[in-house]
Amino acid sequence: MPERGSTDGDNEYLTRRKMIGTGAAGVSMMLAGCGGGSDGDGSSNGSGDGSSDGSGDGSEVTDNPVEALHGWTGGDGAEAAAEIVAMFEERHPDYEHQIEPIGGDANENLNATVARRLANRNPPDAFAGWPGLNMTQYGGMLDSLTDIYEENGWEDVMAPKALEACRMNDEYRAVPLGSHRLNNLFYNVNVLEEAGVNPDDITDWDSFTSARQTIADETDYIPVTTTKIAPWTVLQYWAQIMLGTEGQEPYEAWLAGDGDMDALVRALEKTQDFVQTHTNEDRATLSFPEANDKLINGEAGFFTMGNWAAGMYRNAENFEFEEDWGWLPFPGTEGMYVFHLDSFMFPQDGDAPVKARALAELIGDAELQVRFNNLKGSIPLRTDIDDSELGDFLSMNVEHLNNNKQFPRTLAHGLACTPEELDACKDAMANNFSDPYDPEATAEALMAVFE
Repeated sequence: MPERGSTDGDNEYLTRRKMIGTGAAGVSMMLAGCGGGSDGDGSSNGSGDGSSDGSGDGSEVTDNPVEALHGWTGGDGAEAAAEIVAMFEERHPDYEHQIEPIGGDANENLNATVARRLANRNPPDAFAGWPGLNMTQYGGMLDSLTDIYEENGWEDVMAPKALEACRMNDEYRAVPLGSHRLNNLFYNVNVLEEAGVNPDDITDWDSFTSARQTIADETDYIPVTTTKIAPWTVLQYWAQIMLGTEGQEPYEAWLAGDGDMDALVRALEKTQDFVQTHTNEDRATLSFPEANDKLINGEAGFFTMGNWAAGMYRNAENFEFEEDWGWLPFPGTEGMYVFHLDSFMFPQDGDAPVKARALAELIGDAELQVRFNNLKGSIPLRTDIDDSELGDFLSMNVEHLNNNKQFPRTLAHGLACTPEELDACKDAMANNFSDPYDPEATAEALMAVFE
């Protein structure tokens, strides 16, 4: 079986795995029948460079605006997405565009819109999404971007892990935009100081449990602000706790179909404690930005989330890194960088191929990556960027991306599993792990996803 950490060979992998669930599997089936001009490997018939718009060789600028969809509607993302629009207009003032958001938790509405458009043979020219195994759902519908990579020398200046995640069937199918780290524990400096908690003492699950209890005993603050409005949030909590208390090897073994049931149950029991104990009572109704606001407003001590949460801190008034908020690796994950990746993909047969190409080149541009990621709370994937152009928190993350030894792939955000498998994992949480909490039943369901 091919290595699941790479998209090369994913088609072989998928043919050897039983399809799971109905959501993303249904999308894959729709797309399989709507390949249009594809020869099945994602490259276009005709010109072969994916630039043809049906009226020639694709070198002419059509009257159509370039349509690009993304999921950044608020919180950390809206201002960052505005930088894409601003720079596209700066670089290409004569090119009309429709660079627009499709809101929804964890890209769910965006993904549904893209799938429907592709199935109806009405693709957008571009859309934001997670590459890696998540990209396999689009089959032969994505254009090859290899020539753009070659012309811009991106293989020499993009992080190797990003290059690997953006390849499928020996061609580049996505342009990496920014990397988020998932294993973050953010804290409010004032809350911890008032409680007498030293963040340097929080190194494992037991010390984290002790810190939460101390905040509860010594202050009126919420020890941890959380959100469980959607299954992906609890799935993400569990993945961090699994990595922090059981280690990367059992996590990767589970993804490979050789999981340890007892290890999953232990991590789920801790996740139940994390969600239920010393957290905000309105957790079931809050979005992630609303939960994060409790830390910004000084109502809560801790918050764990991808470092897009730090984009909100950067954009908040009078809320400075190290002075007002701080960061720790999630307890037990010191030395890990739980890897997440945002990118743009470009379907075949779009209406504005020349403008789409211009957008692809912009997404990979060094200046755009600095401007976007500084606001988004993520880090550029180009290795030729001066770290001084980034804030202190992001510079620290760049150092960790370049020097850490462990890079488990994110589960709830699509790098570690196919869309079908992700749907099944979220179903396992939704059906078995929310009032009442059943760690054993949840573990059985999670084990079945990859067996």
